[in-house]
Amino acid sequence: MRKFLIHGIALCLLAGCTSAEPAGPRKPSSVAAAQAPVSLLHETVPGLRVGDELYVPLDALEKRLGLSVSTGADGIVRAEYFEDETPLITKHDPRGPWLHFATVDVTTWRRIAIGSDGIPMSTYDFGTFQYPVEVVQYGMENYSKWVVTGDQKYRAKAETVARWLLEHQDAKGGWPVPFDYSYREGLAGELRAGWYSGMAQGIGAAFLAKMRDKTGESRYGAAALRALVPLRTKVEQGGVLRRFEGRLDWYEEYPTPTATHVLNGYLFALIGVHDVGELLGDATAKEMFQRGLRTLDRVLPLYDLSYRTTYDLLHYTRTPATAPNPARWSYHSLHVTQLSALDAITGGRYSAIEKRWLGYLDGKALPGN
Repeated sequence: MRKFLIHGIALCLLAGCTSAEPAGPRKPSSVAAAQAPVSLLHETVPGLRVGDELYVPLDALEKRLGLSVSTGADGIVRAEYFEDETPLITKHDPRGPWLHFATVDVTTWRRIAIGSDGIPMSTYDFGTFQYPVEVVQYGMENYSKWVVTGDQKYRAKAETVARWLLEHQDAKGGWPVPFDYSYREGLAGELRAGWYSGMAQGIGAAFLAKMRDKTGESRYGAAALRALVPLRTKVEQGGVLRRFEGRLDWYEEYPTPTATHVLNGYLFALIGVHDVGELLGDATAKEMFQRGLRTLDRVLPLYDLSYRTTYDLLHYTRTPATAPNPARWSYHSLHVTQLSALDAITGGRYSAIEKRWLGYLDGKALPGN
């Protein structure tokens, strides 16, 4: 498991240790313990010195280093940035489960409840809505479980979502978001109800292409191709397409007035475009995917903070500039999963970055100069 393992109730800080013994369970010490306050990142916390080793409470590490601390059934105390395993995709089959979604349960997500029509309802402070971004992910969850297990209850749920997508797709191929949205408290400007999300369009298109392939219903394939239209339509014309640095295609999860370039939304859309191209044999989708890879070649290093990834590029696109927006560890883990899928598709095009970003989950920050 890619996690920190902390035995007992305290962690020996490397800066305060002189012992050359390997890490692992230790025999009880006969050396008397002494109180030793520690300045941990400029905050004084209680410490304990036992011989040549210095210990601090785990709750201090949890607070100051952003670690999650828990005790496993084996009695081992664990401190990690992200509690769950990071799924790595070693083989991507457009006909198979979508990434790791066969193990996802959308109904457990914050704000989500399934409505009487079988469609997820998302509740916010300003109302309850059927949000296309979460609807398509629920569809992908059930499609993935269907193809993995063969259980017809998942097929029924997937078909409910597919019908909803057909009924709610507008004349431009999009699934309009039914609420206003202010990204990061308005730093990127406001979106008015009726906007499209590149993430919803890409995942939705792939989901419908999968349903076309699995059920043979041609209407799903036609809707999948229509869903790509907003991905080819510029933001200024009501779509989600932006030209990064004026030349590279980018599909905005949030097509705000100021470009945000949210990474996970783009990666979902790009993998979705790939699956549409493969399943439906669509040359336009295949070309869109290749152009999207060229974009990633340029932008991925801009998300690398040397110890974790950033969620968006607003610090790069906004004037005046804002500070980087480090991704929560759950999103950083998702970035790694998504890159692993792209590596499976491309034969390892981003394997070095995937490996480095995976290391950040184990605290392997890049060394300084």
